Amino acid sequence: MKEILTVLLILISTNIFGQKNMLDTLTIDSKTKIIGRYPQYDKNKTYEKYNFIIEDSAIISNFIKNLKLGYEVPNSSESPSFRITIVKNFKEEGIWTINPIQKSVMTHDGHTYKFDIEQITKFNEKFPFQYFYKKIIFKSPEEYQENLIEQKKNPKFLFDYKPQFKYEGSFEIEFKKSSKFSSPKTISEFLYPYIDKIAARDAYRVSYILNKKNIKNNGKSYTMTINGSKKIYESLKIKKLKNENWESTVEDGWFFFRE
Repeated sequence: MKEILTVLLILISTNIFGQKNMLDTLTIDSKTKIIGRYPQYDKNKTYEKYNFIIEDSAIISNFIKNLKLGYEVPNSSESPSFRITIVKNFKEEGIWTINPIQKSVMTHDGHTYKFDIEQITKFNEKFPFQYFYKKIIFKSPEEYQENLIEQKKNPKFLFDYKPQFKYEGSFEIEFKKSSKFSSPKTISEFLYPYIDKIAARDAYRVSYILNKKNIKNNGKSYTMTINGSKKIYESLKIKKLKNENWESTVEDGWFFFRE
């Protein structure tokens, strides 16, 4: 259906299925999908028999109106679980995590309610769904965006989990242990004022990673890792210390497709 249907999610009652953190109205159009699936980390596909996909606007509207929640219960989770998600314009906009054994569901706002999974078990018969996903490595946000454009041309493409690329890369500085540099904490506090002159505090991260080098040095020195921009790597100048081992960030994106 091409026409747009507006579904009012009544939030004052816990008997209606809905995400309290979403807008009070959900606009459904031809690009809206509701997907029920086992999570991708479940290699055994435990609840695959419940998988479904609904793409018809009128059926989606009816689905949301009729799916019921019970009373609120303490938060809990199962592994594996089952998921119901809203996908719009190739984005997974909302996730409900269902605990079939505990008979509960955690909504997007972090609240958990009693839930009868029998409400959704029949959808697989009318709207069966199988999917797969693939990971793709990217060296830059631009490379990811180019790939995403191509994926959207594929009629089987559903949505993706994009790489974050919060930091351009990382580098290391080694500190010999001394009274001045007695721990990773004191070293971090030493570094902050220097790096703050180059970049905002939320634009970089200083950390101590227990990698092979730090294990081998056994506390005789501390190699700190700085994640941030290449500008920090090139501009940070501290007497008797050396910026080393710049590495550009490489991240992966996860792309989901129907079979």
